Amino acid sequence: MKLKNIARGIAALGLAASFAAPASAAIVNLTGYANGGPSSVSVASPSYSAGAGQFQGTLDGNAFKTFCVEIGETFNFNTSYTYSIVSGTTAWTNPVYLGLSRLVTWLAANPTFNNTADKSAAMQSAVWEVIYETSGSYNLAAGTFKASASGATQTALTNLNAQWGNINATLPTLFADKLSNVGTPGRQDFLLTTPVPEPEAFAMMLAGLGLVGAIARRRSRSGV
Repeated sequence: MKLKNIARGIAALGLAASFAAPASAAIVNLTGYANGGPSSVSVASPSYSAGAGQFQGTLDGNAFKTFCVEIGETFNFNTSYTYSIVSGTTAWTNPVYLGLSRLVTWLAANPTFNNTADKSAAMQSAVWEVIYETSGSYNLAAGTFKASASGATQTALTNLNAQWGNINATLPTLFADKLSNVGTPGRQDFLLTTPVPEPEAFAMMLAGLGLVGAIARRRSRSGV
């Protein structure tokens, strides 16, 4: 097994072994799209063909931006909703939690991939890709989840699709939690990024990285 695959596996196991933080309540009010638009994308499974992009609004009265995490669920702008903040270690499977954490960390370092309506639609598609793809490999043009568009939005999808190698190699410093709606089936849930990990998850990730280093040193001494 290649060392990078060992590292990914250990990191995922570390995230799985962490204890989830308890959920807390928050008031969310989204006012519109963060980068204008929206631009439209088409998805075959689950079926969707309409606008996509990053949203802006307030979380407990503080400005924030977010992406939706489900296809086909709805909400209204300029309406206050009560959400639960659910730890990513509870909300997501291990690959999704790690993939989303890498994606939001990479985006924070590369904001030019999300500074227009077309690019924002591509970023929303990437969030869905991580959540819905089941093949184990991210590709917006192939696999169980595929997104397509026309014109500048398709160009943005193509350009972002070429970045998965860099995204997958990103060490998370932002972590993907979930704003989960309270008691209303069909209401959209949202992505919440936090700048510090849950303490248990961070400790397990550090332990995993230490084990990776030990494996690397052993392989180096043995000449494998």
